[in-house]
Amino acid sequence: MKVPVSELRQRVFLLQETLRREGIDGVLLVQRADTLYYSGTAQNVHLYIPKAGRAVVMAYRDVGRAQEETFWGVIPLSKVSVIPSLIQGSDLPLPQVIGLEFDVLPVSQYERFRKAFPEGRFVDVSYFIRLQRAVKSEWELARLAEAAQIFPQVLAYAQEILHPGMTEIEVEAILDQKARLLGHEGLVRTRAFGFEFYSGTIITGPRAAVTGYLDGPISGQGASFAFPQGASRAVIQEGEPIVADLITTMNGYHIDETRILALGHLPAELLAAHETAKMVEEKLRKALRPGRTCGEVYEEIVTWVRENTPYEQNLMGFGQSRKSFIGHGVGLELDELPVLGRGSKEVLVSGMVIAIEPKFIFPGIGAVGNEDIVVVEGDEGARYLTSAGRDPIIVRP
Repeated sequence: MKVPVSELRQRVFLLQETLRREGIDGVLLVQRADTLYYSGTAQNVHLYIPKAGRAVVMAYRDVGRAQEETFWGVIPLSKVSVIPSLIQGSDLPLPQVIGLEFDVLPVSQYERFRKAFPEGRFVDVSYFIRLQRAVKSEWELARLAEAAQIFPQVLAYAQEILHPGMTEIEVEAILDQKARLLGHEGLVRTRAFGFEFYSGTIITGPRAAVTGYLDGPISGQGASFAFPQGASRAVIQEGEPIVADLITTMNGYHIDETRILALGHLPAELLAAHETAKMVEEKLRKALRPGRTCGEVYEEIVTWVRENTPYEQNLMGFGQSRKSFIGHGVGLELDELPVLGRGSKEVLVSGMVIAIEPKFIFPGIGAVGNEDIVVVEGDEGARYLTSAGRDPIIVRP
């Protein structure tokens, strides 16, 4: 599969409109998700997009494969210092105001660009690009829908293989293998600095309430001190909530989904909390209407939980570990805009795709709650892209 030419043209066109409005002559992109989005190739390239005219793909390697995958012309690139001559050789003026991805660009790379364009003035275009990418086209929604078909099958397989005596890591490995066989590509792209992640995890019982550095409601114990998040070697016990937080990726697009399982049974108090979490998720889905700000939606949901449930202090963590968000954008990266969090100013737009994940975490016990992918559409709220059942899955030993 290739990204359609019409998709690439439209993406570049929309970015060029932003460049002209902001007085930017062109952007020089190097981050893999961004270059993939605008060029259609994930090869090792630098991508130059002028405020008017055709994009220029400069490839270190493999030039031939990049040319097969992208609509734009591809030029061999040997080193950063020749980029200005390559731009001029493509019948484009040398930019004076140049946009860069300041949020992900290493200082060493920035210094190379500064030396290559000694007369240029560099500005940050990260937010403009991330905001554009937050709104998905129909083609992108179709890719996400394809990726979403994997998780229900993995969940069904989990019910077949889960039995007493298994460890978290054992179950996680088996389910990851199943996901790969069903088409999951394995790679999970993230943007935030220091954000280390993989294809999702199995975390059970009190380990789901172990706090850590991960910027998410559930960290997990992890396999060692060197990677202190995710599954551990602990044996899964009957009656413990099993958090299956798994990521599936197809054609580069991510689905981030969570369900709760248990061996034998779940205690009544956790079943009640999970039922409340389902109610919160549905209220959140309905609240996601175009024109609203993400911070407004977040405050509405937090207020409802505070006024109508006993779980305010357990929403998205507990104590100092509570997280001040309940959802995040997904697409070519796991951590995209918009963020449904305290103070978020992004305005919801039809076509935004968001992972909504109101979860309740109980210290010493575990966690309950689902995570689903929705697309913002109209006054009726967002539409679910994910389809797995939302009740806890009880596996009889």
